[in-house]
Amino acid sequence: MFLKKCVLVIFAVALSAQTSYSQRQSCSTAESNKADREAGRLRTWDALYRSYNRFAHCDDSSIAEGYSDSVGRILVEQWETLPRLVILANNGGFHKFVLRHVDATLDTRELEKIRTNAVHRCPAGKEDFCEQLVRAADEALKANGVVVRGR
Repeated sequence: MFLKKCVLVIFAVALSAQTSYSQRQSCSTAESNKADREAGRLRTWDALYRSYNRFAHCDDSSIAEGYSDSVGRILVEQWETLPRLVILANNGGFHKFVLRHVDATLDTRELEKIRTNAVHRCPAGKEDFCEQLVRAADEALKANGVVVRGR
């Protein structure tokens, strides 16, 4: 009886993984071209969120670099809009997407500014998100060979 239940659980997990894999959307050439054109030009969290919803499945190579550029620019130039990001980041996928794009492709000065803002200018009630930004910036800085100092 126990063995039968284990086999059923393993089968269900395997079927779930296969279904999830087959449901992944591939990125067409047309989508890739559109995503590549807009990824690095997004200047608000809402615009980034709309692009994420349309093209997250295309997030690779130059498109990914463009998204990183947009995430970095918004965090550096519009830090005061972080509360809007936190609202949009209630979508777990978008939350991970933003944190993933605080990466080593960003300029060291941008990463340091993001880290400084997250440590010293974190809006009240957003401390968890700021801590995640600090960790992402630290990892990116280390990947760029920068020694990360304490807070």
